[in-house]
Amino acid sequence: MRVHQSATLAAVLALAATGAAAQTPPAASAQAAPILGTTNPNQWFASAFIGSNYGATAEGSSVDFGGAVGYLWNRMVGGELLASFAPSFHLTNALLASSPNVNTYMANVIAAVPLGSDGQWQPFVSAGLGAVQLRSDVFNVADNPAAGSVSANDAKFGGDVGFGIMGYAANVGLRADVRYFRTRSSTNTNPASTADAFASNLLSGLDFWRANIGVALRW
Repeated sequence: MRVHQSATLAAVLALAATGAAAQTPPAASAQAAPILGTTNPNQWFASAFIGSNYGATAEGSSVDFGGAVGYLWNRMVGGELLASFAPSFHLTNALLASSPNVNTYMANVIAAVPLGSDGQWQPFVSAGLGAVQLRSDVFNVADNPAAGSVSANDAKFGGDVGFGIMGYAANVGLRADVRYFRTRSSTNTNPASTADAFASNLLSGLDFWRANIGVALRW
């Protein structure tokens, strides 16, 4: 819980800082020098982040990490590709030999509001569609390690929606966001194995929150 609380607090503090920055006018005598990558209203951006999964069907919090890359027209509307990885997602089931990996791959539409003299603060919302993957080792017999285990792997169609902020000093800064993920409720009708069918059932309707913070670049 400490990881997810810290990430959420960081995102809230960053959002609060945006309001203060937006209300502070630039000094009349200050002559800002051009900043590389900010003279063009269109903007590429990339970020690497760490945070936690929690809530909904996630049983407790767990660490995740990942990255995003995207493009904004006029620093306001664009798209992003986002991938995140949770190596030890918390789910409870007697057949699970270990906590599963739960990974997400999303293509999002993003809308931002550039604030400040060079758009250094960018609150944003984004949402999109993609895939959620679950991989784990599964006992052949529930709660019986002596019976051995096999690998289970499945992916399902899903979506995400979130909000956050990117803040820059020149071209380098921070990104913080809070995001909700959900998979489609469906059953794999042609699994490669019984273990994969089990993974498919675990993924069906899986939903959770993620809070992340990390470094951001723009150019």
